[in-house]
Amino acid sequence: MHLFRHDRHLRQIVAFVALSLTLFPTIAAAQTFQAALSAARHADAAYISKMADLKNRRLQSSQAGTAFLPGVNVSYSRADATGSSKSSRAIDLTQPLFSMDKYLQYTLSHPLAAQADAELRLAENDLSLRVFNSMADIVRARESLRSIQVQIDGLEVQYRRAQRMRELGQGTVTEVSDFEVRLAAAQGNRLNLNATLDAARRYFTLVTSLLPDVASLNVSALVTADHADEEALFGIVRSLDPAVVAARQNLEIARIESRRFWAKYLPTVSAVAGYGSTNGSTSTGSARVGIVFNAPLGTAPYFEQQSAAIALDRAQESLRAAEDAAVYEAANLLTSLRSLEAEIRVRQRAVKAAQQAVEGNLKSYQGGVKSNIDVVTSFQTLADSEVALVNAQLNSAQATLRLSFIENLTAEPLR
Repeated sequence: MHLFRHDRHLRQIVAFVALSLTLFPTIAAAQTFQAALSAARHADAAYISKMADLKNRRLQSSQAGTAFLPGVNVSYSRADATGSSKSSRAIDLTQPLFSMDKYLQYTLSHPLAAQADAELRLAENDLSLRVFNSMADIVRARESLRSIQVQIDGLEVQYRRAQRMRELGQGTVTEVSDFEVRLAAAQGNRLNLNATLDAARRYFTLVTSLLPDVASLNVSALVTADHADEEALFGIVRSLDPAVVAARQNLEIARIESRRFWAKYLPTVSAVAGYGSTNGSTSTGSARVGIVFNAPLGTAPYFEQQSAAIALDRAQESLRAAEDAAVYEAANLLTSLRSLEAEIRVRQRAVKAAQQAVEGNLKSYQGGVKSNIDVVTSFQTLADSEVALVNAQLNSAQATLRLSFIENLTAEPLR
């Protein structure tokens, strides 16, 4: 099944999301979705901060793996209590032989590393969606501006015509006022859309450090009706979804930490080798090798143990919630994608019908059958239909990108 191909992530982003920005030659190479995503990895503050957290978690994993390595203690002291200098030196090498606490600490290495891998996938997916959404917001604002401009152009023609007809005594003040109000409202909407577009451009630059070419940016989505089997997809997200994996590893960590509260009070056995020397009026030195048995006395803190039990219960419920949320999101994603594919086909037919309506109204207007307002309305309907098609394509592209995250779960994460 193609679902398990390791190279699907990149190809699906390119083939299905298909973000293609045709810009000026000097900046074209830096404006594709792949280039924008690559730039965002070096520019986005949230992503860079998350990478720092992941480095720290990997360091914790490496540190846990050294729990049974030998330890060295070196000491030096110098005293002059009797009027004559006296110094002592000592070096001890300790190798743990039996320690339940250190063993449990060692077992933390794997879940910490697995948790870091899962969080890396989550960070990559989040960044991909934010880059895509920043580009999609620009397209939405641009297409909405184009639609509102069509409306403004038509209203301006109608407003001037109404004024002229009023001057000739063939129009009414009400008609002039009506067009004036509608024109002012459309111009106000254009101001809001311009502000929205500026915000989208700034956010894109904030995330990627690149400057978008708004006029040339284009988004298209490949529509396909062939999806992975639902049950197979749900099985994948239950076991491999990064949020589920992170919750599962967090549960394992909570179990280990809960056991460590008791392990701290179990006996430990270590092998010790050391050498000590004293310098003063007489010099002495001695080497020693032996076994150290340590049996701490005391009672495990009651409240710490209760706190660990609560943390363990919370981790178990978090895992169940993560599994349910992953399956729920996958089911909604498939339903949404199939619905959007059907919507795109309907929107495409609507655009063709609107184009035919424009041509028909133009001919009818020239023949005196239709009014100028009918022509303006048909142009506006066409622009609205095109905007609706773009929105459906953007939503489908985003859903396909999110589906690629699931279908790529069997691939190795980036390091």
